[in-house]
Amino acid sequence: MSGRERLTGFAGGLIAGLAGGLFGVGGGVLLVPILTRFRLTQHQAHGTSLAVIGFTALAGIVIYGAAANVVWKTALIVGLGSIVTARYGARWATRIPAVRLRQAFALFLAVVALRLLLFATPQRAVAEFALGPGIAFDLVLGGAVGLLAGFMGVGGGVLAVPAFTLFLGMSQQAAQGTSLAVIAFTGPAGAFEHARHGNVIWRYVPILTLGAITGAPLASWLALRMPHATLVRAFALFLLANAITGWLAAARRPRTVG
Repeated sequence: MSGRERLTGFAGGLIAGLAGGLFGVGGGVLLVPILTRFRLTQHQAHGTSLAVIGFTALAGIVIYGAAANVVWKTALIVGLGSIVTARYGARWATRIPAVRLRQAFALFLAVVALRLLLFATPQRAVAEFALGPGIAFDLVLGGAVGLLAGFMGVGGGVLAVPAFTLFLGMSQQAAQGTSLAVIAFTGPAGAFEHARHGNVIWRYVPILTLGAITGAPLASWLALRMPHATLVRAFALFLLANAITGWLAAARRPRTVG
């Protein structure tokens, strides 16, 4: 890698880490489009993103966990469920043409953006947790998170966080911390399956990871101390813009990296 690629890779990982820590996601929604600009194909971007976001999650968990904002039992059950299905999501992605995969990702970003714009709320203090519907619900949620992660190259936090708040009664902060704990399972599971198909470009992983683990703890610390409804909406607008540009660029001939 050239010096410019290293700098760009660190910056890309840093941005993904900041997003991951601030919103309780792996950062793949930002990292995937960044990686396609590194001349990776859409499939390679998804696989390489998954190889990085597990480290992003671990870096963020340290901060959320220290503040008692991780529900470990839920994270374990949902995480185990996601491991089972992440590989199938990754296999599904490898069978779809790159153009269709890029369009699917653009639609995915648009849905996430609209969800954030319509339902974003300020951070709340940690509250008492209502008992969830049980292990079955956690496993089903984990299965859905794993499929989403493997297919889209993201951690699945955009699904896990609202599920934790709406169905399990968690505060926003606890939902984000628990989501990061789940992603620590999901990311490596999806990356493993993508790697089997040659869709992880390993030379980019170390520098991206370095940036991600630099940004994630800082953003996690900030998320625990400031209301961020405005930041959520700004992030949603960014995702929406990325969805539009990604859709328009989907018809371009994909470029490959060996």
